[in-house]
Amino acid sequence: MLCQHALILLPLFVATLELAIPFFPKTSGLIYLSLVTFIFIVAPKRCAIGDWRKILPSALISALGAVATFALANHLDLGPLVASAIVGLVGTFFLAEDDQLKIYLGAFVGMTSVARFPSLGLVVVAGLVGGVLWQVLNETWNGVGGRLGTIAAAAVLVVVLTLGGGL
Repeated sequence: MLCQHALILLPLFVATLELAIPFFPKTSGLIYLSLVTFIFIVAPKRCAIGDWRKILPSALISALGAVATFALANHLDLGPLVASAIVGLVGTFFLAEDDQLKIYLGAFVGMTSVARFPSLGLVVVAGLVGGVLWQVLNETWNGVGGRLGTIAAAAVLVVVLTLGGGL
């Protein structure tokens, strides 16, 4: 359980890396690759995810929420708040309770600016990362406010920092 509590600090870790990278320009790619490796290989094994079959559906539902929110916000000019609300509301009508949280997590990911994610592919990847992080952190900090936003922020930061761009 301690491992899962440490993963919730991922956004702080990534922000610290972003501030430190200018001092180590030649190793920045290696640092980001190590971070992604930790998220997708080491963390799930160390945190003992009970059922690996839940990862793919979580990732896909989160990616769907991210794409829907991003498209509504940026291509239909609804803005991120209204788009996120629409995706969350539609999700409550059509999805089971646990899946509602996953699509709303994706909605938070999809609230990202076009300046950070100029292509829809990056939004999909961030949504997938968010779904994986959701499964890793599923039983962590239940009932604590801000958990979905923190996971979404971590997913966005990981994708922005590993696939180019920056803060």
